[in-house]
Amino acid sequence: MRNQTFYDWLTREITTSRMALVGLYEKKDKLLYVEAPPLRQRYMETIGVYEESVLAAELEVSMLRRKAEMIQIAINRREPVDLKTIDAAIEAEKAQIVSDVEAADRTLHELPQLSEQEEHTLQRQHHEITAAFHPAMNPDLTEAQKELYEKAQDAYRHQDVEAMKLIYDMLFAPVDVSADRLSIDQVPYNAAERREEYREMASALSTDYKLAKQLYPFFMPLEEDAVIRSSLDTYDAQRRAVEEEIASIQAGFPFNAVSTLNDRARTEEYLEELRVRAKRCEIEKEEIERQISMLVEEAANG
Repeated sequence: MRNQTFYDWLTREITTSRMALVGLYEKKDKLLYVEAPPLRQRYMETIGVYEESVLAAELEVSMLRRKAEMIQIAINRREPVDLKTIDAAIEAEKAQIVSDVEAADRTLHELPQLSEQEEHTLQRQHHEITAAFHPAMNPDLTEAQKELYEKAQDAYRHQDVEAMKLIYDMLFAPVDVSADRLSIDQVPYNAAERREEYREMASALSTDYKLAKQLYPFFMPLEEDAVIRSSLDTYDAQRRAVEEEIASIQAGFPFNAVSTLNDRARTEEYLEELRVRAKRCEIEKEEIERQISMLVEEAANG
């Protein structure tokens, strides 16, 4: 009785942890690919278009300041001032800054408009593919299955209903996708088996194992327990990592702009701040351009 009770409890913990992890992966993907794009579009329509022009002006001023600095360094070193080389270096720095900003923005996606039925189907298929083929929870996947899983993520990222359906069919009713053939035996579930598994999960989770959890530390763990506990530790580590990712996404753009978008006074206050920054850029740009002209003249006169 002892063995079966604790085994049932540990198995139930595994099931619960796995289901929780699947839910977190789905939540992260939904934030990135479903909720962020329309929120970003709303922000761009309200604030973002003007903000982008101001940010571009500030970057230009920053690059002009950098150009003046590079010219001054050349003069101090008594080296020739090669404006073509300096301009090329400035453009490379600017391109790298823009690239880094875009790469850091994980929510930068343009999505099609889906019907309610299409969205429901896409979410369901994504859930089932994540549960059955996420590499972090299914280490024994074939290379073909891993590749199809990545393609499914890409389809979800772009809200591509047709591509997701094709990948879903290939994973759950496999065909020969390459030399690495997916046979029916390699697919973990068909529709009937999934329904039965979910029914068994629900039955297991309805059992109260609180007493087993309290008593387990007082018994000598069995060898079989170690494997299950190791899996639990792995799921816990993965769960914490995904929770941190989710928190980071929610703390970043565009989710950190919701309070401003929902408050008209704060929106107007920020737009006024942008207008002040734009005016400051105009003044600074003129000053730095005059400085650069004086430095170039100084270099030319030796």
